[in-house]
Amino acid sequence: MKIKNKFTDALILLLAIVNTSCFQYKDVEIIEISQLTVKEISIKAIQIEVALQIINPNRFNISITDADLVLFFKEKKIGIANIKEKIILTKKSNEIHRFTIQTNIKDVSSETIPLLLGLLTKSKIEFGVQGNINAKAKGVTKKIPIDFKLK
Repeated sequence: MKIKNKFTDALILLLAIVNTSCFQYKDVEIIEISQLTVKEISIKAIQIEVALQIINPNRFNISITDADLVLFFKEKKIGIANIKEKIILTKKSNEIHRFTIQTNIKDVSSETIPLLLGLLTKSKIEFGVQGNINAKAKGVTKKIPIDFKLK
């Protein structure tokens, strides 16, 4: 009975080694921001639509599961933001992904509200987003750093 358990353990170990050797992760690359648009400024939230060109060089799809982002306007922190939609980076892709970043008004500092009201009258916006996007593939989670500005 002990020999059977050792054989089973060895087989499981061998399968684990084979599976992990097939799983080679290459870093996802954010090439550029092609668009940043204010979708909504309301009593409840600020929503900004972002279009990012992202390259996934891997042989598997990657899901964006969550984000820890800080939104800036004219280099002043607006608040903590998250991504509303689920995003799938398809394998071996170089695509533009559109998604919405949302900040709740309760997270917005009172000194930035006058700046945000000025957005309604300006055609050019100076925004920045910093933080991490959490990506998941094959049960493994990885943080992808984000740091971009758009003027």
